[in-house]
Amino acid sequence: MADHSDNDSLPSPSEKRAGQSRFVPKPPSPPPQQRRPAPKLQKVPDIRKLPEEELPPVAEDERLILAPSKRVALEWGLVLSSQRISYTVMHPHKGRWFLKVSAPDHTRSLEMIHLYLFENRHWGWEREMILRGKLFSWGCLHWVVPLLLVYLFNYLSHDFLKGCGLMDSNRVLAEGEWWRVVTATFLHADVGHLASNLSLGILLFGLAMGYYGIGWALLGASLGGYCGNLLSMFLHPDNYLSLGASGVVMAALGLLSVYWVPWFYSTGRPLRAAYPMLAGSALIFVLAGLSPDPQVNVLAHLGGYLGGLFFGALMMFVPERFLDNTEANVGLTLSWLAFSAYCWLLAIQ
Repeated sequence: MADHSDNDSLPSPSEKRAGQSRFVPKPPSPPPQQRRPAPKLQKVPDIRKLPEEELPPVAEDERLILAPSKRVALEWGLVLSSQRISYTVMHPHKGRWFLKVSAPDHTRSLEMIHLYLFENRHWGWEREMILRGKLFSWGCLHWVVPLLLVYLFNYLSHDFLKGCGLMDSNRVLAEGEWWRVVTATFLHADVGHLASNLSLGILLFGLAMGYYGIGWALLGASLGGYCGNLLSMFLHPDNYLSLGASGVVMAALGLLSVYWVPWFYSTGRPLRAAYPMLAGSALIFVLAGLSPDPQVNVLAHLGGYLGGLFFGALMMFVPERFLDNTEANVGLTLSWLAFSAYCWLLAIQ
């Protein structure tokens, strides 16, 4: 008697096996994989579609090749140079870029450019950037200039400002001089100390300000740096002394370590795609923030980095219209400058 129920479908002759009367169904076939769309082949724009008045004047024995942008014009120029074809990248004429070649080389030039575009159609030269605002903002000078001024005044006053604003745990805890948590982030031991913080800080602050805005980045990085000073003060023994802007610099790195989270969430990408970014951020912190030198305040670096992560996570919930708002950024920048000046007034009294 066959051992199958009424719900089992009848087997076909190819599905019967010797010694078996029960139908063994085939495993379901996997769903067909979606094919990636073929890359779009870039083409040389047809210059014949432009009216005569849109073309720059050239000699009779010269021809023009229209390029979509300056970058593409320079790239195509390298292609022609590799084939020993003389060319000239002309200045933009009515917003358009042109390559100028001799008339005998015009047809061969187009062929070489078409071959170059065809051969590189599968190469992903361009990548989608996680960019909301500017790539880099020179608003980082709002942070650089006060540091330079404080260093100059401290040098001219023979370390007077250093004595007033140095991070001193005994004075902060016992005498309530809380402003030292802030003023210590403007002081540096020597020119090398200042240069090391500025060399990395300009880059990180410029990138952070380009994304978050000048005022918001100043606020988040400064608060993260203050957290670094507080962490090192509570974890170090009594009579703890510290100075430097490295905690603020690490906080700027922390801001840059989380800004991509909304982009990943909006595009639905898996978290594993963010591993390279996390690894890169951690590597920069290890190289720039960790050191066996006992004079390096590793706890301040760690506290600043964690503070930057925290305040960067909070700023993810700030609507973009506020991040891009000029009045808000100007107000936050002026508030940061006023608060810093107030702390220094308290310090020198």
